[in-house]
Amino acid sequence: MNSDKKRNHFLCEALSDLKDLQDIMMNFHSKYFGQLLIKIVGSDTIPFFLITHSGAHLSLLDTVKQFETEFFRIEDVDRERCRGTVSLLRAFDYEGNDTNSIADVVRLEKTSTKKSIELSGISAIQLLKPDMLKGKFIIEPKW
Repeated sequence: MNSDKKRNHFLCEALSDLKDLQDIMMNFHSKYFGQLLIKIVGSDTIPFFLITHSGAHLSLLDTVKQFETEFFRIEDVDRERCRGTVSLLRAFDYEGNDTNSIADVVRLEKTSTKKSIELSGISAIQLLKPDMLKGKFIIEPKW
């Protein structure tokens, strides 16, 4: 197996694992504790961004709501063709403005926009904290 095929295989496998984890969080139900897992994690989404071969973050555009984002949620993985379907996560700074600067993001919001991506142009996946979807942040005083 050449290196590109190995990389694509590992990316498909990693995204598949991520999808499985999300499904466990969403579907786990205990007779005694209900959906305790999702309450502990605080979200049904594990946000991530994708890094291209050039080292840049993959950025996709929502043409309906008119925003661009580098943050995604995995929805489906086609292991045969090594393609992923992601939903776009809208990123906001502390003032509520759209941002793609990871240093400025305080909240991610799920959207209904889904895109299919070819994983051959992707070299890495970076997971983010699910807390970013809670929308809770504290600004501490400077003094």
